[in-house]
Amino acid sequence: MAAVLTRRSVLSALGVGLGVVLVGCDSDPDPTVTTATPGPKPPGEPADPTAAGPADTPDTAALLLALDRARHLATRCRAITGAEGWRLQTQEQVQVALDEQARVLEEVLRAGAVAVPEPTSPPAGSGDTAGSTDAGTATGSPDTSTGTGDVSPTGGDAAQDTAAVAAERAATELLGLGEDCLQDVSPTALTALTEVSAANLPMLLSVAGQRGAAAQLLGQEPQWEVLEGPTGAPAAELLDAFRPAVYGFEVLAARARGEERAVYERVLTPLRQATRQITQLAGESASPAPLGYGLPGGTGSPDGRARLAGELLAVLPPTIMLQTTDLAGDRASVAGSVRLLADAVRLARPWNALTAFPGMQVPGA
Repeated sequence: MAAVLTRRSVLSALGVGLGVVLVGCDSDPDPTVTTATPGPKPPGEPADPTAAGPADTPDTAALLLALDRARHLATRCRAITGAEGWRLQTQEQVQVALDEQARVLEEVLRAGAVAVPEPTSPPAGSGDTAGSTDAGTATGSPDTSTGTGDVSPTGGDAAQDTAAVAAERAATELLGLGEDCLQDVSPTALTALTEVSAANLPMLLSVAGQRGAAAQLLGQEPQWEVLEGPTGAPAAELLDAFRPAVYGFEVLAARARGEERAVYERVLTPLRQATRQITQLAGESASPAPLGYGLPGGTGSPDGRARLAGELLAVLPPTIMLQTTDLAGDRASVAGSVRLLADAVRLARPWNALTAFPGMQVPGA
C-alpha cells in the first residue's frame, strides 16, 4: 500500500497545448514538478506577427469556449449570497476553482498568442440572473416570507427569518448552478472534448471532471453513459489505485463505528462498483488482485482514519489523468475518464477540497 500512497515518480507532464504549464501531480505534499514541452509558442517568447494567427492555433475555439464557460459559472457563483453550512463551504470551493480555471485559461491563450476577450457583464435574463429569479418564485419574496414585523414582532426574529429566506434562496440558486455545470459533461460536450488535441485534452478533461463533481456536490446528478473506456492496459493501470482504495476503505469501515462507519461505507460501495467495471474493461490486461495491502499506522483513531481516507482518494485523480494524453479521438475513453474523475473527486469531498484541475497542479500557484 505504501508504494501507492507514495508514488515512485512524478506523473508525466500534461496539458501543455498553447504553452500552459499544467503538469501531472503526485499525492505527496510537495511533488517534484517537471515542465512539459512548450506549445506553439514557448512561454516568454514574444509573439511573431508574421506567424500563424489565432485561427491556426490548435484548439483555439475549444479553449475560448472553456474560458467563457469558466467566467460565466464564476460570475453566477459569485452572485449567490446567503448560503449556510455545507452549502457555503461547497460554494466557496467551487468559486475558487472556477476563478483559477479562468485565470489559467487566460494564460494559456495568451501564451499561444491568442487575443483574450475581456469579461462581459451578463445581459438581463441570462443564466447568471435566472437563478435569483427562479429562487424568488420558488421560495417567495423576502417581503412575503419574513412577515416584516407583522409576524415577527422583534428585530431579532425578523433578522433570523430574513437569514432563513436568504439561505433557502441560496440553496435553490446553488442547485441551478449545479444544473449549469451539467452542460460541461453532457454527451455533446464530451463528444466535442474528444476532438481536442492531445496537447490540451488533459487540461480540458480535468476541467470537465471538476464540473461533473461540482454538479454532484451542488445536488445535481449527471446522466452518465455506460462506462465503456478506458480499456485494456490503461484500465489495468487504474486498478493499481482503485484496488488499494477499496481495500483501505474496507479496513476503515471495519474499524469505525456508527456514523463514521456509515461515511466510509457510502464511499466504499461506489468504489467497489467502479473497480469491478474497470476490471472488466481491463480484460486480460488486469493482473490478479493482491490478497491484501500494507496500510500505514494510525488507523486506531478517527483522525488517523480520516487522514488515510483522504490519502487513498487523493491518488485516484492523478492516476486517471496520467494516461489522458493518449485518449484524443477515443470518445469512450474520454467520457469514461471524465466520469471516473468526477466521481473520484466527489467521493473525496469529505476529506479533500475541490480543486480547479483535479489530478493536475499549476506550478507556482
